[in-house]
Amino acid sequence: MVDSNDPRVKRTRQNLKKSLVVLMKHYKVENISVQKITQEANVTRGTFYLHYHDKQDFINRAMDEILDDFFDYIMIMSKQSPDKAYVYSKPVEVCCLNRVFNYLQDESMMFGVLLNSQEDVAFSDKVYDRLVIYLNNFREQLAGDFEVSKIPNELQVSYVASAHLGFIKRWLRDDMIYTPHYVAKVLKEITGVDTSNGVNLTNFFVENDG
Repeated sequence: MVDSNDPRVKRTRQNLKKSLVVLMKHYKVENISVQKITQEANVTRGTFYLHYHDKQDFINRAMDEILDDFFDYIMIMSKQSPDKAYVYSKPVEVCCLNRVFNYLQDESMMFGVLLNSQEDVAFSDKVYDRLVIYLNNFREQLAGDFEVSKIPNELQVSYVASAHLGFIKRWLRDDMIYTPHYVAKVLKEITGVDTSNGVNLTNFFVENDG
């Protein structure tokens, strides 16, 4: 049994994930074999199969781990709306845009490939689905604080998640010509909404973690 908390195990899995992304930059997933992955990572096939059942198991778990690491870093707790005009009835998890863009800049090769070059693993859909979960949780936790709207919640969530994800993908595709701090500020200005009548879904995104 492999101990997932063992530092050596973590290093091996991280090495395999990075090797997968390097290969995905040049090949479709269907053309990437376990042998190619292990050669790129400089590990044996035996070591690979100690950690994963097969290639698909590895890809699924690798994508989930990449997503988990990303969202663990960008999510923070907040007690008030981004403009500080509205104090929430309870602390809630929100998404810090400065953290988002700094993380993506540090991992630009990985996310550039996964979000803009590889439809095979549907990574963009996975990010979208995770955003939808967090947005719905945000609304449910602050249901009593939300402004009244005639627009169905699922349409609002779909728009907000798609708009932010599309902005992120475009920034990566354009080689991040604007700094993380600047795009975080601009995105918040574009999507900022007055909270005088209550909370709305765009309040889920904050510019800074301060």
